[in-house]
Amino acid sequence: MKFKYVYSFPLAKNMLQEWLKFAKEVNTTRNNEFTKMHARIGVTKESWYLKENKNDFEVMVYTEANNQNFSEKFQNDKSDFSDWFKNEVIRIQNYNLNEGVKMPIKVLDWVEPS
Repeated sequence: MKFKYVYSFPLAKNMLQEWLKFAKEVNTTRNNEFTKMHARIGVTKESWYLKENKNDFEVMVYTEANNQNFSEKFQNDKSDFSDWFKNEVIRIQNYNLNEGVKMPIKVLDWVEPS
C-alpha cells in the first residue's frame, strides 16, 4: 500500500534563485544521495512544485511512501546528505525539517475507476 502526502513550505521571493540552485543540485549532482535517503526512509516518489503567490512563493511537495512514518524516519536520518539537505532548507526557506512537518488532512483522493 502506498501512502500519499502533499505539503507546502513558504519561500521568500529573494531566495528563489537559491532554491532553484538547491533543487538543481538535488536533481543532478546529489541525486544518488537523494535516492539513497529516500530508500532509507521509505519514500518511493517525490515531486516538487513551485507556486508564485502575490508576495512570495510556495514550495509544494507530493510524496508517496510505503509507510506512514517516513517523516519521523527523515527527522531521525543523520546521514551527511540528510544533514546537508535539512540545513539548506533552513538556510533557504527558514523552515526546520527536524521539527517535523505538519501534514494536511486529506479530504479527497479520486482515482479513475478501472
